[in-house]
Amino acid sequence: MSVDERSTLLPTKPRRQQWLSTVHTARLVTFASSFAEGYELVIFSLILSPVIKEFSLTVTGVVLLASVPMAAGLVGYLFMGWLMDVMGRKPTLVSTYVICMCGCALMATAPDVYQLGLGRGIIALGIRSGITCVSVYMSELSPAEHRGMLVSMEEVYINLGMLAATLMAWVLMGRQNASWRTFVTLGGIAPALALLALLCLQVPESPRYLQLWGRHAEAAAVLRSALDGKDDEIEQTLSSWREEEETMTKTTWADQLSQVLELPGHAGFRIACCCWISRAGSGIVVIGTYFAVFMKEQGMDDESALRWFTAGQLAKTVALALPVLWLIDACGRRALFLASAAACCASTALAAALRHGGFPAAAVAWCVVAYWASFSLGYGPVVWVYCFEILPRHQRGRAATVSMLFGDVASGVLLISAPYLVEIDAALPYAVIAVTNFAAMVFFYAACPETAGMILEHAGNVGASPRTAVARDGAC
Repeated sequence: MSVDERSTLLPTKPRRQQWLSTVHTARLVTFASSFAEGYELVIFSLILSPVIKEFSLTVTGVVLLASVPMAAGLVGYLFMGWLMDVMGRKPTLVSTYVICMCGCALMATAPDVYQLGLGRGIIALGIRSGITCVSVYMSELSPAEHRGMLVSMEEVYINLGMLAATLMAWVLMGRQNASWRTFVTLGGIAPALALLALLCLQVPESPRYLQLWGRHAEAAAVLRSALDGKDDEIEQTLSSWREEEETMTKTTWADQLSQVLELPGHAGFRIACCCWISRAGSGIVVIGTYFAVFMKEQGMDDESALRWFTAGQLAKTVALALPVLWLIDACGRRALFLASAAACCASTALAAALRHGGFPAAAVAWCVVAYWASFSLGYGPVVWVYCFEILPRHQRGRAATVSMLFGDVASGVLLISAPYLVEIDAALPYAVIAVTNFAAMVFFYAACPETAGMILEHAGNVGASPRTAVARDGAC
C-alpha cells in the first residue's frame, strides 16, 4: 500500500462532505478533555478548608493528603506513558476519563481520610495522564506555523475548567447551598462529557503514532487532512518518515526498555525535565493548593479567601489571551519563559516582603493575583508546547511522562515543606518561590534553544543538531 492510499479505517466520505475537519474535531475533543482536567485540578484546593474541619486534620495530615496521593500515582503515571506509545493516544484518553470519574466517586463517598487520599491519588493520575496525552496528541496533529497557539490553547481550556469549578464552589459551598461532597460528585460530569465526545465524534489517531507502528498509508492520510494546505510541511514530514522507516517498528520488550534507558542521552529530554522542574519551582501547585490556608493563617475568613481565589483564577485565565493567540508564535517560547519567570519572581518577592512586614492579608492577596497572571504569561501555556516539541518522537508518550515526573517530584517537595515553612515564618514560602523563579530565569536564558517555526521532526533534535528555528517575520 503506497503512502498516498487511504486506509479503510479512515472515514470514507469526501472531505467536502465532512461536517468537521480533522483539526477542528481534534480541537473540540481537546477542549472537552482540558476543561474536564482543569475542573478536577482545583477540586482539592477548593474543598481543603471544609475537609480540614470535618476530619480534624493537623498540619502533618494536610501535608500527607496533599502530597502522598500524588507520589502513589507515579507508578500508574509511568504505565499511562507506556500505554500512550503502545496502545495509542485515543485509548489512553478514554482511560483517563474513566479514572477521573472513579476518583470523584471515591472522594465524594469517603468515610475517612484514607479513602479521600486514595480518591485524590486516582484523580491526580487521571489529570496528569490526560493532560500529557492531549498535549502529545495536539503537538503531533498541529502545523508548525501555528503549533504554539494550537497546543497552548490547552492551558486556556484548563483554566476555563478551573474557573468554572471555582465559580461553582462559590455558588454551592461559598453560599452554603451544598456540601463539599456534592461539589466533588459534580466533578465527574466533565470527564463523562469528554468521554462521550471522544467516542461519538470521528476523532483520528495521531499520524505520528500510526507511522511509528507501520500504518504508513493511514498516517499519511491523517497528516494530509490535519495539515491541509501546508504542502511543504507535509512533504518534509513524509520525507523524514521515509528516511526513518527502517527503525520505526521496534516492538519487542527489550527494544522498548532500551529506548527508555537511552532517554537521558537525548538533549531535548534533559531540557524538558529541567523545564518541568522550573515550572514546579514557580510555585503554582503550592500557591494553588494552600492559598486558603495561607490567607486564613493571616486572619482572612473562608468566604473572602474564596473570593480572592476566584479573582486570581479569572486573572490567570484572562492573562492567557495575548501569549496564546499571538506571542507564543510571534516572539517564541524562550522569550515568554523568561518574562514569566521574571514577573513571578517579582510578585512573590513582594508578597514575601509584605507578609514579613505585617501588611494586611489583602495586600498579599493582590500580589498572589499578580503572580497568577504572571504565570499565565509563559509558564502556563509555553511548557505544554515546548516540552513536547523537543522530545524524541519515537517514544514521545513515555518521554513526556518521565520528564514530567521530575516536575512532580519538585512539586511534592514544595508541597511537603510549605506548611512547615509557614510555621517558621509566614513569609518563607513566598521567599523560596521567588528564589526558585530567579533560578528558572537563569536556566531559560542559558539552556533553552528556540523552536518556533520548526516542524515537529526537527524540533526533536534541539541541542543535538545544527538545525535552528526558522526566523519568523515580525519576531520580537
